[in-house]
Amino acid sequence: MYNEEEQLDLRMIIALSRTMQAVNRKQTRLISEYGLTMPQFGVLEILYHKGDLCINDIIEKTLSTSGNMTVVIENLRKDGYIKKEKSKEDQRKYMISLTDKGKDIISRIFPYHLENIGEIFKKYSEKEKKELLDLLDKFRK
Repeated sequence: MYNEEEQLDLRMIIALSRTMQAVNRKQTRLISEYGLTMPQFGVLEILYHKGDLCINDIIEKTLSTSGNMTVVIENLRKDGYIKKEKSKEDQRKYMISLTDKGKDIISRIFPYHLENIGEIFKKYSEKEKKELLDLLDKFRK
């Protein structure tokens, strides 16, 4: 039915998908304890590390769609985690920034997020992690 290489390719796609599902489940469990969704956490995390950004930059950095991001940003704004203001440089753009409440929650979550990631990858040596990164980079190119 399928040749050996096609079967291997299918197995690889399935393995990649299942791996990401497992990682996302573990991450979602942690993030949901704080009443956030993964996309909301992603926005807070990007703003925490990169500073104020326009919506398009957030979409690009979080690999989201504009429709979904509009809802995520609006919900974060309603919850008081972010504020949205017209850009001083370009009145057509809105800049998104963390409020004190947003800074507080992301600074409380982030250490646990790092710990969670460490737990996910603890079974791999530094060499294996670097090899996996190299393979994934090759895959994306």
